[in-house]
Amino acid sequence: MRTSHTAIRRLISNVKNKLTPEQIFASPQFAAYLTDISEGTTKRYRRKSKVITYWDDSDNADTAHTDNRTITINAGNFLTRSFPTIPLMADSLLGIVGHEDGHILFSDFVMLDTFHQALSGGRFYPHEPEDLSPKQKKSLTSILEAFEEEDKAVIHAVSGIAHNLVNIMEDVYIEERMCCAFPGAIKTGILLNNLRFAELMDTVQEQIDKHHHEVFILVNLLIQYAKTGDVNNLGGYKGPYLDTLYDCIPFIDNAAYDDDAKVRFDAANQILLYLWPYMESYIEKVREDLKNGTAEAEAEMKKQVAGGIPLPGESSRPAPGTGKHKHVPGAEDEERESLQEVLDYEAGRIALEKTDDIEDEGAGGVSRDNDFGGSGYVSQAAADMERIMTQIAGDTAYMQYDEELTEELQREADKIRYGNAHRGVHVHINRMSYVEPAYMELYQKVAPPLLLISKRLQKQIAQILKDYRDGGKLDNLPFGKRINPRNIYHNDGKFFYKLKLPQDLIGIAVAVLNDESGSMSCSDRITYARSSSIILYDFCKGLDIPIAIYGHTEEDDVELYAYAEFDSIDNKDQYRLMDMSARCGNRDGAALRYVAERLMTRPEPIKLLIITSDGQPAACGYYGTEAEADLRGIKQEYTRKGIKFFAAAIGNDKENIQRIYMDGFLDITNLEKLPVNLGKLIIQQIKNNIAA
Repeated sequence: MRTSHTAIRRLISNVKNKLTPEQIFASPQFAAYLTDISEGTTKRYRRKSKVITYWDDSDNADTAHTDNRTITINAGNFLTRSFPTIPLMADSLLGIVGHEDGHILFSDFVMLDTFHQALSGGRFYPHEPEDLSPKQKKSLTSILEAFEEEDKAVIHAVSGIAHNLVNIMEDVYIEERMCCAFPGAIKTGILLNNLRFAELMDTVQEQIDKHHHEVFILVNLLIQYAKTGDVNNLGGYKGPYLDTLYDCIPFIDNAAYDDDAKVRFDAANQILLYLWPYMESYIEKVREDLKNGTAEAEAEMKKQVAGGIPLPGESSRPAPGTGKHKHVPGAEDEERESLQEVLDYEAGRIALEKTDDIEDEGAGGVSRDNDFGGSGYVSQAAADMERIMTQIAGDTAYMQYDEELTEELQREADKIRYGNAHRGVHVHINRMSYVEPAYMELYQKVAPPLLLISKRLQKQIAQILKDYRDGGKLDNLPFGKRINPRNIYHNDGKFFYKLKLPQDLIGIAVAVLNDESGSMSCSDRITYARSSSIILYDFCKGLDIPIAIYGHTEEDDVELYAYAEFDSIDNKDQYRLMDMSARCGNRDGAALRYVAERLMTRPEPIKLLIITSDGQPAACGYYGTEAEADLRGIKQEYTRKGIKFFAAAIGNDKENIQRIYMDGFLDITNLEKLPVNLGKLIIQQIKNNIAA
């Protein structure tokens, strides 16, 4: 299959113009981009992070969460989808990454769990609220009486509302830290999301008209204020909800910017006391749920708080006794287990440093900039998106090409006459059209020492090839017509030389067929076969030698794995080699004939077929002397057509393999020498053809 690069570029351009938000933002390429951004923020504090993206545009779908190491983002969340353009959606997702990174860097999850566990157990943490107003004192007395009576409805409702209050201030705290530390794209995305979030929330009057629980209306007002410094009151509402909000604002302003998490917990308790008079209808709904075994109050909280828009981080770890799940006996043990999981992931807080004093210069106070216009990252963000979209389009175009290539390979396989030994046997071609990033990462880990071997092998032949192409002087020859006087003193008899004229290099093509039967899992055989393939691929590519590499096994069908193809153009075949593994049986004859036919399509006069195997054929109905005779016949047939066969025997069946391939047999006793020996085999073939 031949395709011009011009056609591929045209296809890439067409694909890029048709990319949907889902194709862009749920792609591995965009997830890798977000991971780079995330690592750039967390590595500053010696923390690791990774971003995974997916697309779910269903109602009430999650937005994002983190387990303190991996950030999982629903790129199809309602907030991001509400933006009208691709660049703004990208900024939104950057803001969500920044938000989750803020939790990773600055949230103390252990203390948060302690706070929630205390309230779900009917007690305040870190202590009972102090220095209270008359309204708060009255509320505190009522709550403590309910705690004393172990009123589960009150405990459950109070714990759920307190969970929301702490989240509000925790979000403001970590976002402020992130905006100060990263004033570019991260800050832009965070502020953009906050403004959009507030825009999408109902006005006070709209919430009243929809008969929301009073306490949820107040929680929504607190969320709006915390995110934007203002509330959505386009209806001109005036009443007790705003009065209560104004009572709570000082606690948000002070606690949300304090590094001590206990200050935020205490502020949540203080605000809770102001909200208590508005909780009656919600408590009654919880009481009905506990009596009937339903969860309507939980559903109403999800729907009414923040307009039902899931906040980033909301679903990362539910707190016990909150609206996140029903409180049942024994749940505390499960939560302690969950807490232990968090501790397992926790890599430690930012290291404590010894200091001598605290700087207290400056006027102090808290300020907001609601007219923030960005940090000049717009042009760079646009360039990033253009680059990512081009990459996605390119990968899509190459994947489409590889799918067409696989179909063509399968058509070729179907046309081949495999003989009586394989009558009724289906040959199935497998080629990875899309290469997962995991294969690339694994290749980067194992390849460097193997590529050094390849480069050394290339050096052994590179000068010979150059002299052959360019012409030159061949010196230190044991016989010839011209004597070099300088060589007489060597006393080795090699004092002749000759001049060679420039010549066209004789073309050579290589195909490699690897046995992937189950026994290849023994003694690292498949590992060395894979290593050899990596070296041979790089060696041939470095010398501009066409190479194809296949693996084969047999299940119900003969399965051929096309790792490297002569006509591949996406430069990812080396990564596909990482999928090579031991599998099932081996019906060598069908696989060998297919690869030989592929090699026959090459125009190069010199064709090498290298077979790596650890045993004789062993498949259903295909083994023993008849199978050996089939292989010998295939070898003889294609040898007459110009293919040179070499079988590298790496297992205990060497005598059988030698009997099959005879003069093409290579005894590889030391598996560690397999890669070098196969490289030298190609070098020797090149030298032989040059000398001829």
